Amino acid sequence: MNRHVTISAFGLCSLLLLTNFCTAEDKKTTLNSADEKFIKHEAGAGMALVKIADYGVKKASKADIKSFAETLLTDHIKANEELAKLAASKGVETSTVIDPKHAETYQMLERQNGTEFDKEFLATIVSGHTKCVNNFEEAAENAKDSDLQAWAQKMLPTLKIHLEKAKELSGGTGEAMAKATGNRAKNRRDRDSRTLTPLDQGSSKSDTEITAQIRKDIIAGHDMSLNGKNIKIITLNGLVTLRGAVNSTEEKSKIAEIAQRQVGAHNLSNQLEVK
Repeated sequence: MNRHVTISAFGLCSLLLLTNFCTAEDKKTTLNSADEKFIKHEAGAGMALVKIADYGVKKASKADIKSFAETLLTDHIKANEELAKLAASKGVETSTVIDPKHAETYQMLERQNGTEFDKEFLATIVSGHTKCVNNFEEAAENAKDSDLQAWAQKMLPTLKIHLEKAKELSGGTGEAMAKATGNRAKNRRDRDSRTLTPLDQGSSKSDTEITAQIRKDIIAGHDMSLNGKNIKIITLNGLVTLRGAVNSTEEKSKIAEIAQRQVGAHNLSNQLEVK
């Protein structure tokens, strides 16, 4: 794909998003909180995906992966435009700025070249689209707004095709591919135990406050090991996931109790591992 066309398309998408954002600025949303949250989350994820796809167009070393990246870019620019129009019609304000929480992923892709870039690019697409398909399936079935539900239903087949194509190009499908993708993501997270996974951590005020409070309470514990204090805490839509290594089963339980005080046991996924 011509680089000038790619950047122009991305610029057009941003302009359309800005226009729609301004149109919706003074409107009160007609959606319930779950539908509004879905639109805002997918608007941000869609813009991030466009940037990641653009990396693929520019840096992929294999022709079939580059072609796939071009398809992603075209499809998601169009999807972003549709979602921006839908958001404006429902009075939902969406940001025109790509969320900085994705910075670690961008930096990782910028550092990689050749076949290593291809692997990381496809792993990122598989991971992102797996979450995306899950979110869209939920909206397609349970969204209260009929227009939003119809749009989610329309988008699902394309997203599933993207996901299967990414798995195919990666040389694996099913559980083996999911495990390989998860291992790569885990390795990236574990390079710096202080850094949360940008694609996972929610950006809402509530999510960031929950993560900060759990971190504060863990650090305040005098009997916590260095490993315990440096675990990953990821909050998304009020659901907390704990990841990393701790020194004992007792420490694992204590950290879980701290997190449960913030969100309750039903909103906690304790994935901590005892060394």
